[in-house]
Amino acid sequence: MPRWRVPCSVVFMLLILPFFNANPIMASSENSDSIQYLDVVIEDNITHNISSWTQGLLIHEGYIYESTGKKGFSTLQRINMSTGIVEEIYNHNDSIFAEGLTIHDGKLIQLTYVSNIAFVFDLDSFDLVETYNYSGEGWGLCAMSEFFVMSNGSSQLSLRDLETFELINVINVTKNGAPLIYLNELECVGNLIYSNVWLTNEIVVIDLDSGNVTSSINASGLLTFSEEENADVLNGIAFDGNSSEFWITGKYWPYIFQVTFEEKHDLVNETDNGENVSSFENEEIIDENIVESDTFVNSLIILLIVCLIIWVFDLKLRGNSEKTQVQEHSGE
Repeated sequence: MPRWRVPCSVVFMLLILPFFNANPIMASSENSDSIQYLDVVIEDNITHNISSWTQGLLIHEGYIYESTGKKGFSTLQRINMSTGIVEEIYNHNDSIFAEGLTIHDGKLIQLTYVSNIAFVFDLDSFDLVETYNYSGEGWGLCAMSEFFVMSNGSSQLSLRDLETFELINVINVTKNGAPLIYLNELECVGNLIYSNVWLTNEIVVIDLDSGNVTSSINASGLLTFSEEENADVLNGIAFDGNSSEFWITGKYWPYIFQVTFEEKHDLVNETDNGENVSSFENEEIIDENIVESDTFVNSLIILLIVCLIIWVFDLKLRGNSEKTQVQEHSGE
């Protein structure tokens, strides 16, 4: 009985055809247009204690409040905004690794890294008045009108009750449709959440309702080469509600910078449709295309292997068929 066979080349073309429609080299970044890319412009600065491992930063009524971390060095500080001098300090015991910091109802709330405790301090006296318990790691913390927003280094932000610190809800943060991990120090401004991204010079702006990143801020180049040698990563965002000014700093940084965020047009690349894309955005698009191209190549390799298996199997069937035909012919 004749056997129906599909040539391997036909099978291969049928398998590979859908991938040509999704060729990442020819495709543009569909979601990148929804993100605004900004640069940091320095307006002013004050000195910052270079021994401070900054974990949290906020501004209230003319003072900067800072949380510093590492065991044996964790503190809560009140800093004069004009001079940068520390005017009040609370020193934790050596077992505490302090983290994010926010203010609510005349109290300062300070997270800990793995102790599962949030300390509540009186704003004026720095007296410890209460503690909250929570599970998991504590990284960043900020307060909105109805809840606290807390990060743990993942792509999730937890919303917590202002009175009990109990978990209310979880926000999944995405950038260009993909989860954005390493969310760190936080600052809440209106319906937006500003977040440092750990180990990067990027600050992202997150929409509370959707969890989508709406803006990406490039905060690189704030320190000189010699200053960077002794400094660590960017970490610390504070918004002054009275002046609508942002201040940022980092771990062991020599300055706290007053900054504005502006879209730049002096260093841009032209896309095929004539739109301007900042170099920071363009680098991200290139990185995404590299990853997608690798995925495309890996898919091709898998398809080639499948085709090879089909080809070998087809040869084997043909060989068996020919032997059968020879035997049948010999027996006639």
